[in-house]
Amino acid sequence: MMTILSAFLLIAGLASAQTADTTQHHRGFDGRKMAMHRQGRGGFNGGPKMNFSDDQKKQLKAINEDYRKQLTVLQSNNSISLGDYKTKLAALHKSHREQITGIYTPDQKKMLADRRQKMQSRMHEMGAKNLDKMKDNLNLSDDQVAKIKTQREELGTKAKAIRENAQLLPEQKREQMKELFAQQKEQLKSAYR
Repeated sequence: MMTILSAFLLIAGLASAQTADTTQHHRGFDGRKMAMHRQGRGGFNGGPKMNFSDDQKKQLKAINEDYRKQLTVLQSNNSISLGDYKTKLAALHKSHREQITGIYTPDQKKMLADRRQKMQSRMHEMGAKNLDKMKDNLNLSDDQVAKIKTQREELGTKAKAIRENAQLLPEQKREQMKELFAQQKEQLKSAYR
């Protein structure tokens, strides 16, 4: 009986130690990545190193502090309607994004544009490979593949329109994207028939 109890306590202790260690590592990892991103030393997932100058860092800090103050004031204003709140929040997000982009040097803007272009190219390559796999694994006909390609192009166009719609709040964009992908899933099911 004592042996079983000792074994159980040992296993429970190891499990809790492992969970605590993983949690601390995860928090520390996220914190470092966030700090690096904010300070301009690198983006997420090995993104470009922005190499902000000291002046740019000061400007970024001031812009972000001003943004947070305005956001706090807006969020605490209970006298405006939900529609006005959403409109003002969208304008605040847009202004913040424009101010941040405005302090980038031409080289930094080019770096971001190049990275965006590389990501799009990789996504197109992955999409083509996935479609080839689907064709082989599901024995799709050429007509079915053409139909799927057309649906993917339409999805891309609609998704881009949602992303670029400055009138939508981030949560509204997420909701519309979720609906769009649900529609895409149903369309794909019909393409297999």
